[in-house]
Amino acid sequence: MTSEKMIIEVEGLMKHYGEVKALDDVSFSVKEGEIFGLLGPNGAGKTTLMEILCGLRRFDEGKVNVFGLDLVKDPYKIRSLIGFCPQETLLYDLLSVRENFAFAASLYSLSSRKFKERVEFSSKFLGVEEFLNRRVQQLSGGMKRRANLAASVIHDPPIVILDEPTVGFDPNIKREFWELMKALKDHGKTLLLSTHDMYEADEICDRVAIMDEGKIVALDKPLILKKTIGGEASIRVRVKDDQVEKALKLIDKYNHIAKDNEVQVFVANPWETMPEISKKLISQRILTEKVEVVEPTLEDVFIKLTGRRLTEEYK
Repeated sequence: MTSEKMIIEVEGLMKHYGEVKALDDVSFSVKEGEIFGLLGPNGAGKTTLMEILCGLRRFDEGKVNVFGLDLVKDPYKIRSLIGFCPQETLLYDLLSVRENFAFAASLYSLSSRKFKERVEFSSKFLGVEEFLNRRVQQLSGGMKRRANLAASVIHDPPIVILDEPTVGFDPNIKREFWELMKALKDHGKTLLLSTHDMYEADEICDRVAIMDEGKIVALDKPLILKKTIGGEASIRVRVKDDQVEKALKLIDKYNHIAKDNEVQVFVANPWETMPEISKKLISQRILTEKVEVVEPTLEDVFIKLTGRRLTEEYK
């Protein structure tokens, strides 16, 4: 069972870049032993927040405590408690994976015994044994990400912070990386994960903070967010590209959101309304690729809160 002990506490955090508020009164707490997600589009403030927590960026106002330590007063102590795995791989291409681990370990003054233990851990739990002695430049993208994660936790920190760790992965590799994160949790780590992938947040996070324009607009367990904010099930209609305008005219009387050739319709009784919509489209000879009832997702939650999709860029 997840401990209720709060090990990261953020209160009223503010960060400005000129006139732009990158973080606007951000407050939240992370429980020991949980996977806590920051979900939001690019530009929402997730990376800025993570860099502040890692001591890589200063903030303007607010307070951050990690294991009761003040980030301003004890930045070096806090850094030793955190393993930061950025989106970009921070490994030396011409060194082997093992040599990269040795370099990372030297930054934390690990003994040879402890280093050996951590390499064994990485081999067993993070699956890097097969390419420990290969140069980083010879590795695939998935291997590099695994090695990058292993290097970031070589000093055995209780907290692991991951910034968009699966961006660019195909679905199979992404799921493998999800299992690695779950394995770290099972090994007693607390994970803070930033992502703009609603499925990733839903799949592995115990709680999710939804961020938009530097603010946390909702925070709870994914299931609760979907039930309380996401609303009821909706109807999803996908039509051929050249028939979108014609389909929208028929669906216009319903509350809906359109994106490319897909329309999401929000009605009180989707199972009863779906045959009606399908019949109208067929009567007008509109070719549909899909008409289905879908349960609310975290993207639905984001749409309800912001009026935009997670993949839309800020203007």
